[in-house]
Amino acid sequence: MTQTIFTLSPLQTPAPPAPRPPGSEGFSLLEVLVATAIMGMVLVVLLQVLTSALRAQEASWGHTQAVLVAEKILQENCEINTLARGTSQGRDGRYDYVVRVTPQYELADPFADKRILCSLIQVTLTWQEWGRHKTLELQTIRTVAQKAM
Repeated sequence: MTQTIFTLSPLQTPAPPAPRPPGSEGFSLLEVLVATAIMGMVLVVLLQVLTSALRAQEASWGHTQAVLVAEKILQENCEINTLARGTSQGRDGRYDYVVRVTPQYELADPFADKRILCSLIQVTLTWQEWGRHKTLELQTIRTVAQKAM
C-alpha cells in the first residue's frame, strides 16, 4: 500500500480569493439599521432587568432591617416579668410599631406558692417603601413564674 502526501513547495502559494464586484465592500445601510435596532432592544431589556434587580435588592434590605427591628422590640418586651395585658406604640427609625401583650392562660401551683402566666406577645411593624405601605408581624409566647399573691 502506497501513501501519497501532498505538500506545497515554498514557491506555490494558495489561490487568491475571488474578486468582489465593485461596490460590495462593507455593510449595507439596511444591515447597519437592523443591527442598531437589535442592540437597542437588547439594551432596553437589560436596563429593565437591572432596574428590577436593584428594586428587589432594596426591598429585601428593607424587609431584613424590619425583621431585625421587630426581633429587637420583641426581645425587649419578652424581658418584662409582669406580662400584663396591654398595648404600646413607638417608632424605631423609619419603622412604626405596635406591641400587644395578651394573657393566654394562668396556672396556680399551691405547693410552690407560685403562679404560671403565659402570654402572647405580638409586634407589628409598618413602614413606607416605594410609596407602598408595608407590614410585618412577629409573635411569640412567653411564660413566667410569679409569686402567688
